[in-house]
Amino acid sequence: MKPVLVVGHGLAGAILAQSLLMRGIMVHCVDAGIKHSASSVAAGLINPFIGPKLNIPEQFNECIKANLLFFQKWEVEAGEKLFHSEHLLRVFTSQKQVSKWMELSESSDYALSFLDEEKLDKCGISGKWGAGKTKAYRLHIQRFLSLSKEKLISMNCWQSVDDVDLKDKSVSAIIFAEGFNVIENPFFNWLPFAPAQGEILELGGPVLPSASNGTWLIPSADSNYLTGSTWKHSDLKSGPTIKGKEEIFRNLNFVPIEMFKEINHFSGIRSGTKDRNPILGKHPKHKNLFIFNGFGSRGSTTIMLNANRLINLLELEIELPEKVSLRRFMEYYKGT
Repeated sequence: MKPVLVVGHGLAGAILAQSLLMRGIMVHCVDAGIKHSASSVAAGLINPFIGPKLNIPEQFNECIKANLLFFQKWEVEAGEKLFHSEHLLRVFTSQKQVSKWMELSESSDYALSFLDEEKLDKCGISGKWGAGKTKAYRLHIQRFLSLSKEKLISMNCWQSVDDVDLKDKSVSAIIFAEGFNVIENPFFNWLPFAPAQGEILELGGPVLPSASNGTWLIPSADSNYLTGSTWKHSDLKSGPTIKGKEEIFRNLNFVPIEMFKEINHFSGIRSGTKDRNPILGKHPKHKNLFIFNGFGSRGSTTIMLNANRLINLLELEIELPEKVSLRRFMEYYKGT
């Protein structure tokens, strides 16, 4: 099989490029270093219970297994941990959530135990409804991206943006994994992407366990904390805002916020979609062009599983599931 060109080296592009190499497929990778990339600031938290209803995402177990298999190989080579489980206290905001947790405790390996208000207070966390001790996961995204780029350069797989030729016959496929910038891609901008900006704060403060009430507070690499995130679909390139900071601080009502100080304030743009599922597949007209995009806030969870799916399509012609295939949006295609 001829080499594959991957356009974009955020988390999606990096995992895809390295997965192709693991399958014995030669890769060229190019990245334009676009500002506001979500991968450059993402915290990498993988939470098995999402939203106020504490729903378990579809195929969560399969996603975790795919991540573990991929990153265990990487960790042997890198000599450091990149993907690991960690405990997260889910601070409840209603009795309804407590009842849901009790149900989950009977059916899910990710719901570990219940902490009442008194036990939670001893951890330095406030919450009259208590909290659930959760088995969550963490991916060290920025470190992985750095290691991935180093490896691609060492293998002469890193390519200059100026050298990209969409008519290059020496590559078998070109896969666009360029994050939110896909809205400017003339081949795939007809798809219903819905990018959203998110803001994150880095804080210094007392030693506390990782916790979340929908807004999370988790340790960063520098003995500080990361907290967030906000969500908006307008003014995407505004950068960090006072409004976003105030929203995060307002939602951190489960910790003694007066004991924290701001260290940094970041923002990034997630590449989401209309139906909140990623979009993968082959262009309807240009058969050598593929899309791998739209992972939104759950990229750390779902990218690896979907990288396997796209490579299976590319190499083995195994069709994609309808829920992630671009074919579900063919009504938007006007023949470009």
